[in-house]
Amino acid sequence: MIGTVLDQKYLIVSRIGGGTFGDVYLAHDELPSRQVAIKRLKDPGREGLNDFVHEMRSLDQLQHPHIVRFLTHFSEAGFMFIVMEYCTGGSLRGLIRGTPLPATDVMKWGKELAETLGQVHQRQIVHHDLKPDNILFGADGRIRIGDFGGANRNIGTPNYMSPEMWRGEASLKDGRVDIYALGITLLELLLGEDPFSGIPSSAIQQAKVRHDFIPTSLDRWVQELLSKATHPEPELRFQTMEEFTEAIDARRVNYVFDRERVQAHRLATRAEKHLSRRQLSSALTCISQAYHASQDCVAAIVADGRCRLFMNRVEEAGACFDKALRLNPRVPIQRELGWLNLEAGNYARAISLLTDHLQRHSDDYEAYNLLLECFYRTERFEAGMRLAKMMVKESAPSTCFVNNGFICGARIGIADEQVVERALASVDEPFLTHNVLAVRKSPDLLERLLLFENYRFGLPKQKANVVRIDVGGFPREFSIPLVSVGRDEANHVCVPNTLVSRRHCVIVNCAGDVWLYDLGSTFGVFVDGNRVKGKVWLDGVHTIRVGEVEMTVSSSKDLLL
Repeated sequence: MIGTVLDQKYLIVSRIGGGTFGDVYLAHDELPSRQVAIKRLKDPGREGLNDFVHEMRSLDQLQHPHIVRFLTHFSEAGFMFIVMEYCTGGSLRGLIRGTPLPATDVMKWGKELAETLGQVHQRQIVHHDLKPDNILFGADGRIRIGDFGGANRNIGTPNYMSPEMWRGEASLKDGRVDIYALGITLLELLLGEDPFSGIPSSAIQQAKVRHDFIPTSLDRWVQELLSKATHPEPELRFQTMEEFTEAIDARRVNYVFDRERVQAHRLATRAEKHLSRRQLSSALTCISQAYHASQDCVAAIVADGRCRLFMNRVEEAGACFDKALRLNPRVPIQRELGWLNLEAGNYARAISLLTDHLQRHSDDYEAYNLLLECFYRTERFEAGMRLAKMMVKESAPSTCFVNNGFICGARIGIADEQVVERALASVDEPFLTHNVLAVRKSPDLLERLLLFENYRFGLPKQKANVVRIDVGGFPREFSIPLVSVGRDEANHVCVPNTLVSRRHCVIVNCAGDVWLYDLGSTFGVFVDGNRVKGKVWLDGVHTIRVGEVEMTVSSSKDLLL
């Protein structure tokens, strides 16, 4: 590598370090004539690269004095290269030479690092490889956090990994793994050596679980600070970097032990995992158990609100979020509140909340789609098209932006046939197919026939679901993502009744995520005797009436009768 010119402009001068994710080189950037640091990583593929670039851009927007500047990236010869500012002052690793560093310096750095990481975590970015090697000093003497190459990935350096991260059980965006790593880093600086030196690698995990590596020779408050930061149970650590910072400032750790609340938090975390997999009944069971352990567990209350929002039970979700905010005004639920206001028709408030959320979490694609839906519902179609095009250009994981950008254009007469054909050929997008058919066959009925696509419906690798529809004793099974119902013979379920519209309703059919959408039909759709207002989630077996015809719908193969 030494002497090689990369990307036709970076002359590699020397190797200056290496670690878990790759080697770091000092290079001369020939165009602006400056020194830069370049890290070589294995090419993570298109999806991994897009995620990484979004995270780095989000960090760069902070313009934080304690974060190493990310300059650019490029790929060459099967590797991805990250170009960063070069920090001339070396790293904390260079200061550790078997001699303890002054506690005043260590705690000053600890406070600066905790404050900085708190702002990073607010953008839903977790470092995952915090250690002395990745904490640098710039020419101005300021401490800087570098090497975010492992951000939001369950990989890191073993000695600094929390027990749950070691076991592969940590959520990718759980900032408590960084709290643990910062605690180990500060301890190493105070000791002048790795606290696990001399312990066989096979026994380090057991040592972390025993949690007996904090020496009693340290000041009492420092012992308590680092004991809490490195607790093997994440629920008994500092829960945020803000708490860590406050404890350093106060030189005191406030302990509130509540075994029931710890159990409730674990159950709430499990509920969130079930919800992310659309296993709603399992999520609700965990939430019920969490409430039984602790009625005031904020994590359980938020998870409960998210479940009810998922089911479009807006008032119930709002009650949960109100309670969570009363218990903890800092609970980060602005996206959920934006979604709640969108479903309630409070579009101005929804736009305000979602915009504010996206300023701090600029890689939250689902929030972008919620904002796009606000634009669509308020007929700001040009703004919706611009946002959709940006998301498509940024290679957002969900194909929903292709569809939702199209329907914004369709509503104002911008539906270029060549663009539509290219889109249909390039993505497997059932919503787009449905909406293109509506534009071509019923251009005068677009306001009621066009379907806005939920973010999760367009995610890749959706599992097929089998839904059963029984009309008059003649059951049929469907495994397609969209099942149309109406008087027109082109529908998947044809109901030849004069009170049924040509295209009356649609069933969105994803595993664990089955919905019925009324397409603005004249006489409505009734589910179990209740008229549908827009859409309703189908869980289990339901009686559905369109016009004068009743049918039974089983929303999964497991529930077939």
